[in-house]
Amino acid sequence: MKFKVEKMMCGGCVNNVKTKLEALEGVTSAKVELESASAEVAGSVDAQTVIDTLSAAGYPTTLQED
Repeated sequence: MKFKVEKMMCGGCVNNVKTKLEALEGVTSAKVELESASAEVAGSVDAQTVIDTLSAAGYPTTLQED
């Protein structure tokens, strides 16, 4: 699943988002890119769980449709 992640400003933000994603149950891998303001998540996690977790951490997140 790919997500649009807003308000990431630096490498620290990228690391924070990646850490939050990897801590979620069911996530097998997470790739976060500052330049495209995106995150790609693999595993059996629910999209709404990702959105809620990152939004609560201060990074408004939406699911990107392919």
